[in-house]
Amino acid sequence: MSDHLDVQKPLNAHENGLEIGNNATKKASSQSVGEFVHPDGGWGWVVCFTSMLTNGTVFGVINTFGIIYVVMLEEYANGDPNISLKTSFVGSVCTGVTFLMCIVSSILSDRIGIRPIAVTGAVLGMVGLIASAFVTELEILYLTYGVCLGVGAAFSYSPSLVILGHYFKKHMGVVNGMVAFGSALFTIALSLGLPKMLEVLKIRYTFLVLAGCYFILIIGAFTWKPLIKKDNLAAMALSTESVYEHCNDCCTWTRKFLNVRIFRNRAYVMWCLSLGVALIGYFVPFVHLVKHTRDVFPGKNGNLLITYLQITSGIGRLVFGKVADLPFVNRIYLQQASFFVMGIVTVCIPLSASYGGLVAISLIFGLCDGVFVCLLGPIAFDIVGHREASQAIGFLLGVFAIPFVVGPPTAGVIYDSMHSYDLAFYIAGGTPILGSLLMFLIPKVKQNYPGVTEAENFASISMLDLRDRVSPRVDMERYNGSARGGPSTTELQIVRADDIVFKNGHIELQQQSNDKTPQQEADDRSSNCDAETASIQDLPLCLNRCEQSCEADTLLKEVNECLKERHSPISEV
Repeated sequence: MSDHLDVQKPLNAHENGLEIGNNATKKASSQSVGEFVHPDGGWGWVVCFTSMLTNGTVFGVINTFGIIYVVMLEEYANGDPNISLKTSFVGSVCTGVTFLMCIVSSILSDRIGIRPIAVTGAVLGMVGLIASAFVTELEILYLTYGVCLGVGAAFSYSPSLVILGHYFKKHMGVVNGMVAFGSALFTIALSLGLPKMLEVLKIRYTFLVLAGCYFILIIGAFTWKPLIKKDNLAAMALSTESVYEHCNDCCTWTRKFLNVRIFRNRAYVMWCLSLGVALIGYFVPFVHLVKHTRDVFPGKNGNLLITYLQITSGIGRLVFGKVADLPFVNRIYLQQASFFVMGIVTVCIPLSASYGGLVAISLIFGLCDGVFVCLLGPIAFDIVGHREASQAIGFLLGVFAIPFVVGPPTAGVIYDSMHSYDLAFYIAGGTPILGSLLMFLIPKVKQNYPGVTEAENFASISMLDLRDRVSPRVDMERYNGSARGGPSTTELQIVRADDIVFKNGHIELQQQSNDKTPQQEADDRSSNCDAETASIQDLPLCLNRCEQSCEADTLLKEVNECLKERHSPISEV
């Protein structure tokens, strides 16, 4: 910032401004969010395909860990009595880290850029898999396959959903269906191909092939050209003042994104708690069902059970995503029913007397999985609203990390001690049933039609400028395209000259002109709010005006203090 305050001439007929700082301003290089128009096609379909490829690769590797798990047991056993616990912990760490880092990935995608984060994630995933190919000790896989691959998966997954908000709005429902079902198809293909690769290439070269899949994601990430331009950390000047301002701005943005106010919402808290309990046993069949099949039915192909599960999961996401939009369908009850049925069929796994019974169980389990996944976005939107839906999903995925890390290793401990999965599947089936019962404690919420998908919630991060100093109570008109965008993308703060005057050596607010927009008239009406005279209809405007006035008073106080310290010359506007 300069050593004195320069009052500049109006920039144009509509933009009278006072610049706090240097005389020269940077050219605005980005388009305001409020004026943005989605292409809804063209290059966006390439982006849709690469997003689908990313989702399929990330969750294909995660969901087929049960196939790799059996080979790992043989590769790293060495007579270890706790080998099931140690091996299942590899996949659990990878899954837990992936979900835990999703919210961090979303924040970094907005602050640094979608492309850099996506490329970084793909590189980390590739490095983790390559390193895993040369590991000879199982414990080192916790770092290479668990942490490195997990972080890479999260950094690839979140940007793949956020970028969709840059290209689609009208066709977002179609795109979400393509990404959801397409990723299921990639998982099915991987579940069919992985056993052959493990048989022919062995586990080390299989890791290298999977690393090649992540290399393809690097190429795919370069197709994600962001259309909604925002400031990023790389654009900041290297002065002390600007570094301080950018750090303060980043902290403010993070505090607004990581908004813990949603935990005051009883419905959201109970929903998180219910899902956290239900998911303790959710991932156990993904990891241990193949091994259980080999133990109980030695001549049968347990790998196909994962394929069957993924087929019905993809179908469930498409079908029940549409069913959830019917006015008479309660989404929370639908998800509750899916967990209850999921728990019942999981309990039935050790009771099945034939391989055909396991096939039927896998098909039903996959259908319930599709219902659970497709309703995450709509229910989050219904409970917390559009302003906080993306944050709610981010926190929820972080909660998922805990049961995903705990569940499969616990089943591994039981198998190591009892040499049977019976008790493990009984417990794994009991937790979804308990979670479904806890969902009765969720208060009734108003549903939105049509439902908002998880992809749309992530994509909304690109459409909201959370760094702007706007009260949470103020309606986000920029998201709907009905208002002008946020502040200038220049590094320096711009204050409108017609809003302030110099008086007695201090900066004060100036009266508004007579040429007022409807929004300005509403603001004027709210400025006269009084506790005794305000009507119920005026109460939201009063609250908004109060918050904005507090922010303006704080800003004016800081500027006047700066003027006092620097003894800068004052001139009148």
